[in-house]
Amino acid sequence: MSDAGPAGYEFGDNIPVEPIEAGTTVFVAGPALSPSEDLARAMVAHGTGFGEGSLFISTNMTCKKLLQSCQRNDPAIDPTQMGIIDCSGQDIGKAELSAEVKYVSTQSDLTGIGMKFSALYESLYPAVAEGRVRTGLISLSSLSMYVDLRTLFQFSQTLAGRIDSADGLGVFAIDPTTHDTKTVNTLSQAADGRIEVRDAEESDADGELRIRGLTDQPDDWQPFRLSG
Repeated sequence: MSDAGPAGYEFGDNIPVEPIEAGTTVFVAGPALSPSEDLARAMVAHGTGFGEGSLFISTNMTCKKLLQSCQRNDPAIDPTQMGIIDCSGQDIGKAELSAEVKYVSTQSDLTGIGMKFSALYESLYPAVAEGRVRTGLISLSSLSMYVDLRTLFQFSQTLAGRIDSADGLGVFAIDPTTHDTKTVNTLSQAADGRIEVRDAEESDADGELRIRGLTDQPDDWQPFRLSG
């Protein structure tokens, strides 16, 4: 993480996460049927409400479906401050969206994803408040089906390093139930902390979270809601 003092990234009252220091990358971890990926998308898209940029690497949703998912939870997000790398391989028609979209034909092309990421980040950086950009990689588990562990770790580490150097925020979704312990522990070395997600016990909450590895954060289970 960066040593100097830009303000932390905020998430609003419905998500019980204290501001996260600029330059940080966190994993959002939960099984496929939990609200973990929805939370990861919300944490990134919420940035447009602060005048920040939101950059998504979408491996398992088309750009159109990802944007619709974000807008369902927060209709006020500003797509003009968003960039999406669609590497789902599904969006044959090349959707016309307000967000800036770049396409990578296969999830195995990490070099191509990295190049598109750099181009989108450079495009968003001067156009948003103080160059603040949130990056969502959704998901690492999807990428792991196409590349080996060492390659995926190197990619994650490189991406986190770029986010750190630009004082951004990284939110990487992972489904730990699809990996063995060694894989999860190895990939986790690319992040500064982890937000664990499970289904909610309260009927009016979308899920519950707790945080590991970050200071001044709730370490017991807290309910969260994805919409106001």
